[in-house]
Amino acid sequence: MDTSPGTPQPRRRRGRPREVVRRAPGEGTPLDRRPADSPRTTAAILDAAHRVLLRAGTAGLTLVAVAREAHVDVTTVSYHFGTRHGLIESLMDRLYQDQAADFADKARELRPGRERWQAYLDGVVRMCQDGDATRAYFAIAVLGLHDDALRARLAKLNAWTVRAFADTIHGDAASNERPMLDPERLRVIGEFVYAAVDGIELHHALGDYTYPLHDLLAILDDVVARLLAQDSP
Repeated sequence: MDTSPGTPQPRRRRGRPREVVRRAPGEGTPLDRRPADSPRTTAAILDAAHRVLLRAGTAGLTLVAVAREAHVDVTTVSYHFGTRHGLIESLMDRLYQDQAADFADKARELRPGRERWQAYLDGVVRMCQDGDATRAYFAIAVLGLHDDALRARLAKLNAWTVRAFADTIHGDAASNERPMLDPERLRVIGEFVYAAVDGIELHHALGDYTYPLHDLLAILDDVVARLLAQDSP
């Protein structure tokens, strides 16, 4: 290529992946040469951000590090998420919403009440056994303690997941699945369940093979069953 002064040089197209990357199964979505607003590219960047978070922690979760991991130009990451803060918010949304959506999808095939509650407890066991997901979840949550905007977003996500949990467990009154319990009481029970599960998951991650996970979940099961029975019509 002629690089002498005055010779026009080809312009690099900004905001697009630089190369095609083929990944082994489980290593994220391959990126391709699609426009920067491609959903596949967005998902692949979030996959890369998740891996960076697990490997380097929140301090290492930078736009540059994520771009390198995803094999895209940093302008592509900026195009999709704006700033590091925007990237963290999107990763936060995924960690919360994917979990709740997965449970809701599975619960639709079960009867409201006991069957759905048992499916939720089974899901808690799977979460506790997924060390990577636990580390990512709590690493992101800790950021909310030091950033007002992230804390506000986490509060909204928590409220959304609690409501989604209550609606899924007890059915939707509009669909005539069963009479709804008192909405405010359901919300409080949901808050209790999520607080207990977060504590159990964190202590399980910090403990060893002797941690009584199933015993604690059995106690939680008993307590919640009593709470729900008190409020059933």
